[in-house]
Amino acid sequence: MENTRIYIAFHRDGKVLSDDKIYARLQVGKSISRLNLEMENDASGISISDKNDIYSELTGWYWIWKNQKHDYVGTCHYRRYFTVEKPSVIRRASKMLLFLVNLYKKRHGLFYVNNTSHARKKILNSEQIISLMQHYDAILPKKKKFRYSVYEQYRRRHNEKDILITREIIREKHGDYVAAFDETFQSHEMYAFNMFLLPWHLFDKYMEWLFSILSELEKRADIDRTDKYQKRVCAFMAERLLTVWFNRNELRIKELNILYFKKLKAGHY
Repeated sequence: MENTRIYIAFHRDGKVLSDDKIYARLQVGKSISRLNLEMENDASGISISDKNDIYSELTGWYWIWKNQKHDYVGTCHYRRYFTVEKPSVIRRASKMLLFLVNLYKKRHGLFYVNNTSHARKKILNSEQIISLMQHYDAILPKKKKFRYSVYEQYRRRHNEKDILITREIIREKHGDYVAAFDETFQSHEMYAFNMFLLPWHLFDKYMEWLFSILSELEKRADIDRTDKYQKRVCAFMAERLLTVWFNRNELRIKELNILYFKKLKAGHY
């Protein structure tokens, strides 16, 4: 467990909120950025940093895969961190209000943080990881819940053709994943945020599978390069594919809540 690293994706300068040495800042999209941040970046070695506008934080995850090696590797974002914290009495009571205003599913598994100095002590740490990984193969966020299917949620926000193209790529390259793909897109929940903690051998398998699909999706998709949000098609699809991969492989998964430091100012994901 000594060689465990959780990389935090940054587009702009920012601080690591945890004092635990397992956390490391990583500037993503360095090749197309004017900023020279004093942290590791995804532009060295084997890299797709110049495609950050399509892959978003996944250019960082690709760089880790191709240029680093750890016993355990995790990913998170500058204002989203795993926590083993359970809902407090106040949080449990607030669920009733969230139900009434129809926000419960949207905020399921997310702890919105206002007091940074207090909450940072609750960020997942090394000792907790050691304890958890004795019993689990992976740490993931609690599944995000939707009022409608994952397919419909993507269709409403993005280009429906992306789903059909991705399914066809999976049918061609990884036919044994088609059933898991259909199951995931018909369901009403998924693992969001492209966050995980895995032993390296599983990370390697997941990255190999994921980028074999995304690299082909990049070629086939009708990417609107005039729309900075919608052109991130590979990042959006990767969130759904993470759920597909874990649904297919039936690993021992520990789902954790996410601390969301909403007021922090940095790059947007």
